[in-house]
Amino acid sequence: MPERPFHAPKYVPASIQQMPKCNLHSHLEGSIPPATFMELARAQGIPLPVPPEEIDRALQVTGEERSLVDYLARIAIVYPVLKNAAGLRRASFEAAEAAAASNVRYFELRAGPATHATPDLPVPAVIAAILAGLADAEAGLGITCRLIVAALRHHAPEINVRLARTALEFRGAGVVGFDLAGDEARFPAILHREAFDVARDGGLGITVHAGEAGGPEEVTYAIRELGATRIGHGVHTIEDPAAVQLVLDRRVTLEVCPTSNVHTRAVPSIGAHPIEQYLERGVLMTIGDDDPVTSVTNVALELALLNQVFGYSIEQLQSFQINGLRCSFLTDDVRRGQLLREFGA
Repeated sequence: MPERPFHAPKYVPASIQQMPKCNLHSHLEGSIPPATFMELARAQGIPLPVPPEEIDRALQVTGEERSLVDYLARIAIVYPVLKNAAGLRRASFEAAEAAAASNVRYFELRAGPATHATPDLPVPAVIAAILAGLADAEAGLGITCRLIVAALRHHAPEINVRLARTALEFRGAGVVGFDLAGDEARFPAILHREAFDVARDGGLGITVHAGEAGGPEEVTYAIRELGATRIGHGVHTIEDPAAVQLVLDRRVTLEVCPTSNVHTRAVPSIGAHPIEQYLERGVLMTIGDDDPVTSVTNVALELALLNQVFGYSIEQLQSFQINGLRCSFLTDDVRRGQLLREFGA
Protein backbone atom coordinates (compact mmCIF):
# COMPACT_ATOMS: atom_id res chain seq x y z
CA MET A 1 0.00 0.00 0.00
CA PRO A 2 1.47 3.43 -0.96
CA GLU A 3 2.58 5.73 1.82
CA ARG A 4 0.02 8.41 2.63
CA PRO A 5 1.35 11.92 1.92
CA PHE A 6 1.94 14.33 4.77
CA HIS A 7 -0.43 17.30 4.83
CA ALA A 8 -0.78 20.47 6.83
CA PRO A 9 -3.81 20.57 9.15
CA LYS A 10 -7.08 21.39 7.40
CA TYR A 11 -8.33 23.67 10.16
CA VAL A 12 -7.07 27.24 10.36
CA PRO A 13 -7.87 29.14 13.59
CA ALA A 14 -9.64 32.45 12.98
CA SER A 15 -6.72 34.36 14.49
CA ILE A 16 -4.41 32.92 11.82
CA GLN A 17 -6.88 33.23 8.94
CA GLN A 18 -7.53 36.90 9.73
CA MET A 19 -3.85 37.79 10.09
CA PRO A 20 -2.56 39.94 7.19
CA LYS A 21 0.00 37.83 5.38
CA CYS A 22 3.01 38.11 3.12
CA ASN A 23 3.83 35.23 0.75
CA LEU A 24 7.20 35.48 -0.97
CA HIS A 25 7.60 31.87 -2.11
CA SER A 26 4.85 30.47 -4.31
CA HIS A 27 5.21 29.03 -7.82
CA LEU A 28 2.72 29.62 -10.61
CA GLU A 29 3.34 26.14 -11.99
CA GLY A 30 2.40 24.48 -8.70
CA SER A 31 -0.74 26.57 -8.31
CA ILE A 32 -2.96 25.19 -11.10
CA PRO A 33 -6.11 23.59 -9.64
CA PRO A 34 -7.14 20.30 -11.32
CA ALA A 35 -10.40 21.84 -12.60
CA THR A 36 -8.53 24.74 -14.19
CA PHE A 37 -5.98 22.37 -15.72
CA MET A 38 -8.75 20.34 -17.35
CA GLU A 39 -10.54 23.46 -18.63
CA LEU A 40 -7.36 24.92 -20.10
CA ALA A 41 -6.48 21.59 -21.72
CA ARG A 42 -9.96 21.30 -23.22
CA ALA A 43 -9.91 24.89 -24.51
CA GLN A 44 -6.55 24.34 -26.20
CA GLY A 45 -7.33 20.88 -27.56
CA ILE A 46 -4.65 19.25 -25.42
CA PRO A 47 -5.33 15.60 -24.45
CA LEU A 48 -5.40 14.91 -20.72
CA PRO A 49 -2.46 12.80 -19.51
CA VAL A 50 -4.79 10.60 -17.44
CA PRO A 51 -8.58 10.12 -17.22
CA PRO A 52 -10.43 13.09 -15.65
CA GLU A 53 -11.11 11.23 -12.43
CA GLU A 54 -7.36 10.75 -11.94
CA ILE A 55 -6.27 14.37 -12.48
CA ASP A 56 -6.26 15.22 -8.77
CA ARG A 57 -3.88 12.35 -8.04
CA ALA A 58 -1.68 13.25 -11.02
CA LEU A 59 -1.17 16.88 -9.93
CA GLN A 60 -0.89 16.36 -6.17
CA VAL A 61 1.63 14.53 -4.03
CA THR A 62 0.82 10.91 -3.33
CA GLY A 63 3.46 10.01 -0.76
CA GLU A 64 5.40 8.02 -3.34
CA GLU A 65 7.78 10.92 -4.09
CA ARG A 66 11.34 10.20 -2.99
CA SER A 67 13.14 13.34 -4.10
CA LEU A 68 12.80 16.88 -5.37
CA VAL A 69 12.92 15.49 -8.92
CA ASP A 70 9.89 13.28 -8.22
CA TYR A 71 8.07 16.29 -6.82
CA LEU A 72 8.95 18.46 -9.83
CA ALA A 73 7.59 15.76 -12.14
CA ARG A 74 4.13 16.34 -10.63
CA ILE A 75 4.39 20.04 -11.43
CA ALA A 76 5.64 19.49 -14.99
CA ILE A 77 2.32 17.87 -15.93
CA VAL A 78 0.74 21.35 -16.19
CA TYR A 79 3.36 22.77 -18.57
CA PRO A 80 1.46 21.99 -21.82
CA VAL A 81 -1.51 24.19 -20.83
CA LEU A 82 0.73 27.14 -19.91
CA LYS A 83 1.93 27.87 -23.45
CA ASN A 84 -0.97 30.18 -24.17
CA ALA A 85 -1.30 33.84 -23.13
CA ALA A 86 -4.91 33.52 -22.00
CA GLY A 87 -4.08 30.44 -19.94
CA LEU A 88 -1.11 32.13 -18.29
CA ARG A 89 -3.17 35.20 -17.47
CA ARG A 90 -5.92 33.11 -15.93
CA ALA A 91 -3.48 30.93 -13.99
CA SER A 92 -1.63 33.88 -12.47
CA PHE A 93 -4.92 35.58 -11.54
CA GLU A 94 -6.15 32.41 -9.86
CA ALA A 95 -2.87 32.01 -7.96
CA ALA A 96 -3.28 35.52 -6.57
CA GLU A 97 -6.98 34.92 -5.94
CA ALA A 98 -6.16 31.83 -3.86
CA ALA A 99 -3.54 33.81 -1.94
CA ALA A 100 -6.05 36.58 -1.25
CA ALA A 101 -8.46 33.99 0.16
CA SER A 102 -5.83 33.32 2.86
CA ASN A 103 -5.67 37.08 3.53
CA VAL A 104 -2.31 37.47 1.81
CA ARG A 105 -1.89 41.21 1.37
CA TYR A 106 1.48 41.13 -0.43
CA PHE A 107 2.24 38.36 -2.91
CA GLU A 108 5.39 37.62 -4.90
CA LEU A 109 4.52 34.94 -7.43
CA ARG A 110 7.41 33.24 -9.18
CA ALA A 111 7.32 31.57 -12.57
CA GLY A 112 9.71 30.13 -15.16
CA PRO A 113 8.88 31.99 -18.40
CA ALA A 114 11.42 30.14 -20.57
CA THR A 115 9.55 26.91 -19.84
CA HIS A 116 6.33 28.29 -21.30
CA ALA A 117 7.71 30.13 -24.33
CA THR A 118 7.00 28.97 -27.88
CA PRO A 119 7.80 30.44 -31.31
CA ASP A 120 4.36 32.09 -31.21
CA LEU A 121 4.66 33.13 -27.56
CA PRO A 122 8.17 34.40 -26.84
CA VAL A 123 9.44 35.04 -23.33
CA PRO A 124 8.41 38.72 -23.23
CA ALA A 125 4.84 37.73 -24.11
CA VAL A 126 4.86 35.06 -21.40
CA ILE A 127 5.95 37.59 -18.78
CA ALA A 128 3.41 40.13 -20.02
CA ALA A 129 0.59 37.57 -19.76
CA ILE A 130 1.52 36.63 -16.19
CA LEU A 131 1.77 40.28 -15.20
CA ALA A 132 -1.65 40.93 -16.75
CA GLY A 133 -3.18 38.25 -14.54
CA LEU A 134 -1.54 39.72 -11.45
CA ALA A 135 -2.76 43.20 -12.45
CA ASP A 136 -6.29 41.78 -12.74
CA ALA A 137 -5.97 40.47 -9.19
CA GLU A 138 -4.68 43.79 -7.88
CA ALA A 139 -7.55 45.64 -9.50
CA GLY A 140 -10.27 43.27 -8.36
CA LEU A 141 -9.05 41.81 -5.08
CA GLY A 142 -7.02 44.52 -3.39
CA ILE A 143 -3.92 42.33 -3.10
CA THR A 144 -0.50 43.78 -3.99
CA CYS A 145 1.25 41.43 -6.45
CA ARG A 146 4.70 41.29 -7.98
CA LEU A 147 6.53 38.73 -10.14
CA ILE A 148 9.83 36.94 -9.60
CA VAL A 149 11.24 35.55 -12.85
CA ALA A 150 12.73 32.10 -12.26
CA ALA A 151 15.57 30.64 -14.28
CA LEU A 152 15.62 26.85 -14.46
CA ARG A 153 18.79 25.01 -13.51
CA HIS A 154 18.56 22.49 -16.36
CA HIS A 155 18.28 25.17 -19.04
CA ALA A 156 21.39 26.17 -20.95
CA PRO A 157 23.24 29.10 -19.34
CA GLU A 158 22.74 31.29 -22.41
CA ILE A 159 18.95 30.82 -22.15
CA ASN A 160 19.03 32.13 -18.61
CA VAL A 161 21.25 35.07 -19.53
CA ARG A 162 18.69 36.09 -22.15
CA LEU A 163 15.93 35.53 -19.58
CA ALA A 164 17.65 37.87 -17.13
CA ARG A 165 17.95 40.57 -19.78
CA THR A 166 14.29 40.18 -20.67
CA ALA A 167 13.27 40.31 -17.00
CA LEU A 168 15.03 43.66 -16.73
CA GLU A 169 12.81 45.03 -19.50
CA PHE A 170 9.88 44.56 -17.10
CA ARG A 171 11.58 46.04 -14.06
CA GLY A 172 9.27 48.77 -12.83
CA ALA A 173 6.33 47.10 -14.57
CA GLY A 174 5.77 44.30 -12.06
CA VAL A 175 8.94 42.17 -12.18
CA VAL A 176 10.94 42.65 -8.98
CA GLY A 177 13.21 39.62 -8.64
CA PHE A 178 15.22 36.84 -10.27
CA ASP A 179 15.41 33.27 -9.01
CA LEU A 180 17.02 29.92 -9.77
CA ALA A 181 14.88 26.80 -9.39
CA GLY A 182 14.87 23.16 -10.41
CA ASP A 183 17.11 20.12 -9.95
CA GLU A 184 19.69 21.44 -7.49
CA ALA A 185 21.49 18.11 -7.14
CA ARG A 186 22.41 17.80 -10.83
CA PHE A 187 22.76 21.44 -11.91
CA PRO A 188 24.80 23.64 -9.56
CA ALA A 189 24.23 27.38 -9.47
CA ILE A 190 27.72 28.12 -10.77
CA LEU A 191 26.45 27.26 -14.26
CA HIS A 192 24.23 30.34 -14.20
CA ARG A 193 26.41 32.95 -12.57
CA GLU A 194 26.38 35.24 -15.63
CA ALA A 195 22.57 35.39 -15.63
CA PHE A 196 22.62 36.51 -12.00
CA ASP A 197 25.30 39.09 -12.69
CA VAL A 198 22.96 40.57 -15.32
CA ALA A 199 19.88 40.49 -13.10
CA ARG A 200 21.62 41.81 -9.97
CA ASP A 201 23.53 44.56 -11.77
CA GLY A 202 20.27 45.60 -13.41
CA GLY A 203 18.61 46.11 -10.04
CA LEU A 204 16.47 43.02 -9.56
CA GLY A 205 16.20 41.37 -6.16
CA ILE A 206 17.98 38.02 -5.95
CA THR A 207 16.56 34.89 -4.38
CA VAL A 208 17.93 31.41 -5.06
CA HIS A 209 16.59 27.94 -4.32
CA ALA A 210 19.49 26.45 -2.36
CA GLY A 211 20.10 23.97 0.42
CA GLU A 212 16.95 22.05 -0.51
CA ALA A 213 18.28 19.07 -2.47
CA GLY A 214 21.83 20.40 -2.21
CA GLY A 215 24.08 21.01 0.75
CA PRO A 216 25.00 24.17 2.65
CA GLU A 217 27.75 24.93 0.14
CA GLU A 218 25.01 25.81 -2.35
CA VAL A 219 23.62 28.34 0.11
CA THR A 220 27.06 29.84 0.62
CA TYR A 221 27.63 30.10 -3.14
CA ALA A 222 24.23 31.72 -3.72
CA ILE A 223 24.96 34.40 -1.14
CA ARG A 224 28.63 35.09 -1.84
CA GLU A 225 28.71 34.73 -5.61
CA LEU A 226 25.16 35.34 -6.86
CA GLY A 227 24.27 38.07 -4.39
CA ALA A 228 21.20 36.38 -2.93
CA THR A 229 19.52 38.28 -0.12
CA ARG A 230 16.94 35.54 0.23
CA ILE A 231 17.28 31.78 0.02
CA GLY A 232 14.48 29.50 -1.09
CA HIS A 233 14.18 26.76 1.53
CA GLY A 234 17.78 26.62 2.82
CA VAL A 235 16.92 23.51 4.83
CA HIS A 236 20.46 22.10 4.85
CA THR A 237 22.16 25.37 5.83
CA ILE A 238 22.09 24.16 9.42
CA GLU A 239 24.63 21.43 8.59
CA ASP A 240 27.46 23.97 8.31
CA PRO A 241 27.95 26.48 11.16
CA ALA A 242 29.88 28.74 8.79
CA ALA A 243 26.94 28.84 6.39
CA VAL A 244 24.57 29.70 9.24
CA GLN A 245 26.93 32.47 10.35
CA LEU A 246 27.07 33.83 6.80
CA VAL A 247 23.25 33.93 6.70
CA LEU A 248 23.27 35.79 10.02
CA ASP A 249 26.06 38.19 9.07
CA ARG A 250 24.46 39.13 5.74
CA ARG A 251 20.95 39.19 7.25
CA VAL A 252 19.75 36.81 4.56
CA THR A 253 16.16 35.62 4.90
CA LEU A 254 15.21 31.97 4.48
CA GLU A 255 11.94 31.39 2.61
CA VAL A 256 10.70 28.38 4.58
CA CYS A 257 8.04 26.09 3.09
CA PRO A 258 7.55 23.36 5.72
CA THR A 259 5.06 21.05 3.99
CA SER A 260 6.85 20.88 0.65
CA ASN A 261 10.14 20.26 2.48
CA VAL A 262 8.62 17.00 3.69
CA HIS A 263 7.25 16.15 0.24
CA THR A 264 10.61 16.68 -1.51
CA ARG A 265 12.38 14.68 1.25
CA ALA A 266 14.49 17.69 2.17
CA VAL A 267 13.48 16.67 5.70
CA PRO A 268 12.27 13.20 6.74
CA SER A 269 9.33 14.55 8.74
CA ILE A 270 7.87 17.84 9.89
CA GLY A 271 9.18 17.19 13.40
CA ALA A 272 12.72 16.99 11.96
CA HIS A 273 12.48 20.38 10.26
CA PRO A 274 15.32 22.70 11.42
CA ILE A 275 13.07 25.76 11.68
CA GLU A 276 13.34 25.66 15.47
CA GLN A 277 17.13 25.68 15.31
CA TYR A 278 17.08 28.63 12.92
CA LEU A 279 14.72 30.52 15.17
CA GLU A 280 16.96 29.90 18.19
CA ARG A 281 19.98 31.26 16.29
CA GLY A 282 18.13 34.38 15.18
CA VAL A 283 17.97 33.53 11.48
CA LEU A 284 15.47 35.69 9.61
CA MET A 285 12.64 33.68 8.06
CA THR A 286 9.41 34.07 6.16
CA ILE A 287 6.84 31.36 5.41
CA GLY A 288 5.73 30.36 1.92
CA ASP A 289 3.56 27.61 0.45
CA ASP A 290 5.89 26.74 -2.49
CA ASP A 291 3.48 24.78 -4.71
CA PRO A 292 0.08 25.05 -3.02
CA VAL A 293 -1.86 22.72 -5.33
CA THR A 294 0.91 20.13 -5.55
CA SER A 295 1.33 20.07 -1.77
CA VAL A 296 -2.37 20.72 -0.98
CA THR A 297 -1.62 23.69 1.23
CA ASN A 298 -1.55 27.48 1.45
CA VAL A 299 0.16 30.04 3.67
CA ALA A 300 -2.62 30.01 6.27
CA LEU A 301 -2.33 26.22 6.56
CA GLU A 302 1.45 26.44 6.82
CA LEU A 303 1.12 28.89 9.72
CA ALA A 304 -1.48 26.66 11.36
CA LEU A 305 0.99 23.78 11.00
CA LEU A 306 3.71 25.74 12.79
CA ASN A 307 1.24 26.65 15.51
CA GLN A 308 0.17 23.04 15.93
CA VAL A 309 3.53 21.25 15.67
CA PHE A 310 5.91 23.77 17.23
CA GLY A 311 3.53 25.79 19.35
CA TYR A 312 4.37 29.10 17.70
CA SER A 313 2.31 31.95 19.08
CA ILE A 314 0.27 34.38 17.01
CA GLU A 315 2.92 36.99 17.76
CA GLN A 316 5.68 34.75 16.37
CA LEU A 317 3.66 33.94 13.27
CA GLN A 318 2.98 37.64 12.80
CA SER A 319 6.71 38.35 13.02
CA PHE A 320 7.27 36.07 10.03
CA GLN A 321 4.81 38.24 8.06
CA ILE A 322 6.48 41.49 9.05
CA ASN A 323 9.94 40.17 8.27
CA GLY A 324 8.69 38.89 4.93
CA LEU A 325 7.45 42.31 3.98
CA ARG A 326 10.66 43.97 5.13
CA CYS A 327 12.84 41.63 3.04
CA SER A 328 10.47 41.64 0.07
CA PHE A 329 11.50 43.02 -3.29
CA LEU A 330 8.69 45.60 -3.22
CA THR A 331 10.13 48.90 -4.44
CA ASP A 332 7.09 51.08 -3.68
CA ASP A 333 8.10 52.59 -0.33
CA VAL A 334 4.69 54.19 0.19
CA ARG A 335 2.88 50.89 -0.32
CA ARG A 336 5.42 49.09 1.87
CA GLY A 337 4.73 51.58 4.67
CA GLN A 338 0.99 51.11 4.29
CA LEU A 339 1.34 47.34 4.42
CA LEU A 340 3.62 47.44 7.45
CA ARG A 341 0.97 49.42 9.31
CA GLU A 342 -1.65 46.84 8.27
CA PHE A 343 0.66 44.12 9.57
CA GLY A 344 0.97 45.88 12.93
CA ALA A 345 4.63 46.81 12.55
